[in-house]
Amino acid sequence: EQPPVMWVVLSEAVLHQEVGGREVMREQLAHLLSLQKRQWLEIQILPFTAGAHTGLMGSFTILRFDKDPDLIYTEDFVQGHMTANPEAVKEGSVRYDHLQAAALSVNESAALIARVMEERYGDQPDGRNLA
Repeated sequence: EQPPVMWVVLSEAVLHQEVGGREVMREQLAHLLSLQKRQWLEIQILPFTAGAHTGLMGSFTILRFDKDPDLIYTEDFVQGHMTANPEAVKEGSVRYDHLQAAALSVNESAALIARVMEERYGDQPDGRNLA
């Protein structure tokens, strides 16, 4: 059985916000690059140069189904909310379309991930390279 198709738009900030240390970040970015080889997954990076964008209003996930109603899931720091309300799903879809249009292409995104991984997390404090 084929896995579900997944399109992801990530802020460039996630590449730079060091969580867990340099080695962990390098491994995480390498993992993102390895995932980009999967045909069912597309990862795009929304660059800092995109400026203000609809993603700043909060994270959301759109779930599309062949035989069931589409859903949108939103969350904040207190709770999450899922709805099949057609207007909410439509609004989320438009927001996502805007994010995707402002994001780098899949290939440009992979190049940025690789560059940040090497430039920001390539060498350890003891001078050894993690590559």
